[in-house]
Amino acid sequence: MSEIDKGAQSPADIAAAEGYFWGDQVSEVYFEPAEQALDIQWANIIAPLLQGLEYSTVIDLASGHGRNARRLAEKARLVYCVDINPENIAFLTRRFAGDQKFVIVGNDGVTLAFFGDCSIDLLYCFDALVHFDLEIVQSYLREGYRVLRTGGHAFIHCSNYTANPGGDFSENPHWRNFMSFELFSHLAIKTGFAIRRGRKIDWGDVPDLDCVFLLRKE
Repeated sequence: MSEIDKGAQSPADIAAAEGYFWGDQVSEVYFEPAEQALDIQWANIIAPLLQGLEYSTVIDLASGHGRNARRLAEKARLVYCVDINPENIAFLTRRFAGDQKFVIVGNDGVTLAFFGDCSIDLLYCFDALVHFDLEIVQSYLREGYRVLRTGGHAFIHCSNYTANPGGDFSENPHWRNFMSFELFSHLAIKTGFAIRRGRKIDWGDVPDLDCVFLLRKE
């Protein structure tokens, strides 16, 4: 779907159109290999940014089938698995049934209305925001800032791909949407975050395709 096609749609409409794709129909080709790859990604990409961070309550944004939530729960007291896709919500409910560490939350793909102000230690999103439209990224930055306590952090994995402005993200390498290290830094700072750490990373066979950031709510 191009930006021209999206012109009259709200961010929530765009999020619904794109978010409903990431359900059971892509389970075998996406979620299962992604789960297998997470241990290496956690060691090489995620853990270095989270090193030394204390967190008790976490939002795993766009949780999918819960591979990140599983790792976050090793340290957190409570992990909120947030996703727009009903198939993913059903999968998460089955996967974590009976485990009081996990709360499954369906959202609209744009906001975090379930959560009160200043109620969360860590907002976490890995291998999902890379596909999101700029308007959705902006909305989640604002919502993340609202729900994080003062001194809380956001770990964000975003795209660093700018070669196809206004184009269909599914035509881009690894389905990356339009974003850059500099643009995301600007949006985060304008929202009120301080950037504690940030770097570009390779993804697959594409150098510097993505970025990872650790943000702090001052």
